[in-house]
Amino acid sequence: MKRLYVFLLILAFSLSVWALPVTAGDTSAEIEQLKGEIQKLLNRVEELEKKQSQPEAKKPIETEKKAAESGGAGLQAGYDKGFYIKTADEKFFLKTNLFLQFRYTYLPFDRTVNANDEDWSNFFLRRARVVFSGNAPNKDWTYFFHIQLEPTGFVNLHDGYVTWKKYPYAQVQFGRSKLPYGLHFWQSAIYLNGIERSIFSGETDPDGKEDTKKWPGGNANFQVSNEDSVTKFPLGGLHLFRSQGVQLQGDINLFEQDGFLQYWAGVYNGRNSKGLPNHDSGHLWVGRISINPFGKYNLIQQGDIDYNETPKVCFLVSGFHDTDRLNKVRSSADGKELSVDSYDYKGSGYNLAALFRYRGFSADAEYGYERFEQDRSGGDTWDRFGYRLDAGYFIIPKKFEVVARYAYVERLEDNTLAKSFASGLNPVSVNGGTNNAIEDNLQEYTVGLNYYFYNHNLKLFVDYSYLTREFILVPGSTVSVDDQHDNRYRAMMQFYF
Repeated sequence: MKRLYVFLLILAFSLSVWALPVTAGDTSAEIEQLKGEIQKLLNRVEELEKKQSQPEAKKPIETEKKAAESGGAGLQAGYDKGFYIKTADEKFFLKTNLFLQFRYTYLPFDRTVNANDEDWSNFFLRRARVVFSGNAPNKDWTYFFHIQLEPTGFVNLHDGYVTWKKYPYAQVQFGRSKLPYGLHFWQSAIYLNGIERSIFSGETDPDGKEDTKKWPGGNANFQVSNEDSVTKFPLGGLHLFRSQGVQLQGDINLFEQDGFLQYWAGVYNGRNSKGLPNHDSGHLWVGRISINPFGKYNLIQQGDIDYNETPKVCFLVSGFHDTDRLNKVRSSADGKELSVDSYDYKGSGYNLAALFRYRGFSADAEYGYERFEQDRSGGDTWDRFGYRLDAGYFIIPKKFEVVARYAYVERLEDNTLAKSFASGLNPVSVNGGTNNAIEDNLQEYTVGLNYYFYNHNLKLFVDYSYLTREFILVPGSTVSVDDQHDNRYRAMMQFYF
């Protein structure tokens, strides 16, 4: 291109020289004029050379940048289901997500229970979280950090674990995480098709703190996961919550289906031990398998927002065994704490679950059973169980969903006054009496409407729940016992990006 410019300038110069009048008398003037024209020509050539050299100087820089990125040295950033930073070869990858659930609850309490003398109306941030996930130093090693930021508590590392995934059929995970037991609690709060999990998982609303108003009220708090401080008898949902430990997991392809069989097996510090250290040599052992006839499915997601054109079916079986060493019991006469010789405390249980997804319809069914034994002379054995049924259907695919649920829980099977005191569940004072009712069971009936503005990232849910607790009259009580009936109204907005 530069040669073309020079050629055109020389041609123009030649034409200008040809056009000059040539006479013998004007030789000196012509020479001076020629010098001026030559100088202009040289100046013009120099300007063109400068302009031509500038783009060429950038090419080596751009070439080096591309080479650096292709070699993995460069960083790339953007948004893809989360804000990410990664190397060009994706061996190092970091994704950040922000998650917030803002909820309103109105619960006018049945005055049957003496402790429930005030109705409850509340705005609160049920969840405010930051999640970091990705892989490093290559795709075989993944990590997940889940941080709680709710204003009702301290900043807390809710989950923090690393997984080695070189072989899909044999992956190793270590750290703190949810325990692979059951289905409902395993389903992420981000991907639920309800405002909250059911009473099967101990979810009855407020924020789960000991000092907040909780349904059903009047005896031991019913939380997501809590235990009596003396007996270690679980008083919350039928799941194991979180702990620290190590587990082996994998996906096995069979019968021409990817992930026809999935399994998890691990050992942890204990049930609901969260980030606490183990205080003895006993551990919690957990196992679960999922049989997926039509291939692997995302078990952490509830509902069929994906509008699957082919059926998705999963059958899950879980089990656990736990041991502990205790030196205190509660009196079966009044629940007071008593010191005794050290004894072994054993817990075990199983969970059966199934899910179905097809063309906007979803259904979950789950049953859980647990047993706890005091291995000492005169020790007690306590059983508890529960089940749930969840269903949903998208009237407008991927946008508008109707849902319904039923859940049933017996926190203490075949409950008596002595069992209530000895376990830590405690009796309930109703209708103006004192310790005159025994908790028999808890039930939940819920219907709801869900609108998804932008998948699970931005959605609005509303629901209504009819909550009941049935009582057994304490033998010899002179005050009648009516069952408890409560109505709950909720709305929730979720933001997740």
